[in-house]
Amino acid sequence: MEAKIKEEVKQQIAEMLANGLPQGCGEIIIREGKALEVKEPVKVAIAGTIDAPARWLETRFDCLKEKSCHVIVNREKMLILLQCNENNHYGSRILGELEISPEIKKFRINEGHYISNFEMAELFKMNRSHFENKTTAMNLVSELQNFKAKVDKELEQSNNNRGDRRILINQAVEHNLPEAFNLCLPIFKGTPKQTIQVEVYVNPSDFTCTLVSPECNDLIEEMRDAEIDSVLERIKERCPNIVIIEQ
Repeated sequence: MEAKIKEEVKQQIAEMLANGLPQGCGEIIIREGKALEVKEPVKVAIAGTIDAPARWLETRFDCLKEKSCHVIVNREKMLILLQCNENNHYGSRILGELEISPEIKKFRINEGHYISNFEMAELFKMNRSHFENKTTAMNLVSELQNFKAKVDKELEQSNNNRGDRRILINQAVEHNLPEAFNLCLPIFKGTPKQTIQVEVYVNPSDFTCTLVSPECNDLIEEMRDAEIDSVLERIKERCPNIVIIEQ
């Protein structure tokens, strides 16, 4: 069957050549083999930092219809989603996400995750570049490796055999760890570094440690809205007809 089709094609070409090439046609190229497979259009879906939708629009605004696009904003989840060609299944979707920096995640600040003093000493030792100076970091490492705690505990119990009972535990701990120190970290991925105050909390039961920073928590709340609003202003400036919807 395939050979028959090839023979018919050759005959048609021979007849065409006998009658002369069509006007404007300088040559005829004959290719044999399997044709390329027909594929569906590529659906663009990109995720990046929070300003990804703004950067996309700033460079592609002349290739799209603004009124066929929309922007969804979710401040709680710290997301901005740009949907292009909203009625087209293959329309592009550009997601911008405001993500807590890897450095803060590395120190597990405000996560309530407790580790031993030796583990925290190793954490500080391997990440001393994030301290205001290396001397402070190594002093903390030494203090954690030589952690000493003096515990004074008082226990008071009473029972009147009539169902009334009282148990009171009074514990005071003295140790050689500083109350607070400073770290230089970006709050969100892709943002400049900030100097934040961090405290070491000690578990009274087993003396494990965790890092807490109210200042870091405040900056996350403040910077979240500022970063999102900055991106939305860029979108409005470049494409004022794109509808922006807050969830």
